[in-house]
Amino acid sequence: MNSLSMEELNRCIRQFGDGQKAFMRGENRALLRSVLFDVPRRSSIGWYCYYDKAPGLLRSLVEQISPEEIGRRMRRLCSRPYYLQLSILMCSYFGARQQLLLDSGLNPGQPFPAEKLDDARIVVDFWQRACRAYRSDSRQLPDQVGGTQQILPQDDIESLDALLTRVDPGIHQRLRRLAATLELYVFILHGEQRDGLFAHGPYDVEEGRQLVVQEFTDLQNDYLPWAETEARNPYPQLALVRRTRGLGPHFDLFGGVLFDTQDLTPCVEAEGLFTRADDGSIVPVSLDEVERIESCAAAAQNELFLKAAEWSPRYKAEYGVHLFANHLYPFFELAGSGREWRERIRAEFEASAATVLDDLLAGEEAPSIWKFMATTTGEYFWPIVDSG
Repeated sequence: MNSLSMEELNRCIRQFGDGQKAFMRGENRALLRSVLFDVPRRSSIGWYCYYDKAPGLLRSLVEQISPEEIGRRMRRLCSRPYYLQLSILMCSYFGARQQLLLDSGLNPGQPFPAEKLDDARIVVDFWQRACRAYRSDSRQLPDQVGGTQQILPQDDIESLDALLTRVDPGIHQRLRRLAATLELYVFILHGEQRDGLFAHGPYDVEEGRQLVVQEFTDLQNDYLPWAETEARNPYPQLALVRRTRGLGPHFDLFGGVLFDTQDLTPCVEAEGLFTRADDGSIVPVSLDEVERIESCAAAAQNELFLKAAEWSPRYKAEYGVHLFANHLYPFFELAGSGREWRERIRAEFEASAATVLDDLLAGEEAPSIWKFMATTTGEYFWPIVDSG
């Protein structure tokens, strides 16, 4: 680890920053505000926790398992961690660093006296090595390969395709409604962050057709303090797989997808619902269970909404500690040491957040990084400058 040259380090920072800039501008994410959650401050808190603690935690992780092995183990249906967690690592560390640069009154090209060069190197090195092993094209970002996000082995693609059912109009509408319900559930569960949703593909199958996969993970979360509800999802993760023609999907660096057409129905020829067993095997889910799954998710989502409506103004920002710890500990689970690290990561993030939380809450305006992200015409994350 930490063998990246300064040139390679800055190339990766610029490359990821360009991708995040395009994503944020495309969806106006820098202007996102919420009635239930203090989105800018909870993100800034989470970013600072990553900046302060993630490099040390990654050093502990790579003593157990290489980034390449992490990436290889992620190459399965309904994995957690998945691509979003790798992007969160980069956007959090360098988002917090950019805030510190702005607070210091520096301009692009000026050295940052408090630069943590070794920390930046371990974050970028882990990210690019894990991404290359995870993605089927050995690249880091979807936009490097035409907006594609291909991560499944060929055997899994063939198995899924063989298990799909020709589209029935009634079932198709039920599956679309189920997907919308699950999206809303994971959106509220994760405090209006797009965690638990992952679209990937397209995977070529016969005669110009392609598979597109839409995953819903973290459906039985037991880590976020507010996650327990009376209504519980019957599956920990689900994947809606569709065989399509002419859909034109474009995948982004945060696990989302946009299509060339707004009406998907004419482009879908076959579909199916799946989960993953403990041994990693793909298991079809009977379509007879769709109503029960949807009902449980809707009831749980309502419970989560009512809980969040009672949160104090402080907790509407402070919950970012748990939200971002929930992104990091799955890497340790994949390495086989999740139980040991679950609460340690949370405790380290809580200690880090305690040093910045009061100052963040004291200001009436959102942290300055949010205005910068919405308006800058220059580089999204300023490069590291050799102070020597």
